[in-house]
Amino acid sequence: MDDFNTIRLRRKIIEKFKEYSRNTSPSYSETLEYMIAYFEDTGISPYDTIYNPILASTIAINRRTDYLIALLKNIEKTQLIPTRLMLESLFQLDTKEKQPLLIEKKLLEENNKAEVDPKDSALEFYRIQYEKNQERVNILKYEFGSIFRQLTYTKSNFSKNHYRLEISQEELEDFKLKIKKV
Repeated sequence: MDDFNTIRLRRKIIEKFKEYSRNTSPSYSETLEYMIAYFEDTGISPYDTIYNPILASTIAINRRTDYLIALLKNIEKTQLIPTRLMLESLFQLDTKEKQPLLIEKKLLEENNKAEVDPKDSALEFYRIQYEKNQERVNILKYEFGSIFRQLTYTKSNFSKNHYRLEISQEELEDFKLKIKKV
């Protein structure tokens, strides 16, 4: 249990505090804790608000504005700029000449390396990862398609209807290995 101590206050202030506490929180300790937290978080001193409320409000607004500016800069740096660069690179790929489909991979990679500008080098990583992921997805689609073709729908009188996969244990193990490789 928490330790409780007493503080000596004037009756008039105690009555105001009790009335305020009834409206804000279930206990006096929580009310006082919220008040202290508010002053610590905002950096406003109770004396500033008494003698110069406009200055205190201005300081508090400036601090919140500085926080919002920092938050927006962080969002721009981590989310907006990379997204914009990726979109620009996608549109640039559409405007380039269409390359023949039957080219050796080595030649295609060498051509792509030669055409990359220094500012596009950051986007090159994302493009390569996208192509690799697309290749993996296509492989997975093919593998799952071959498995789904071997499913049969079974109606049962004693339980729920279900699908049955009719493959051998070796085929299942091969499928698991292929999925792990992708």
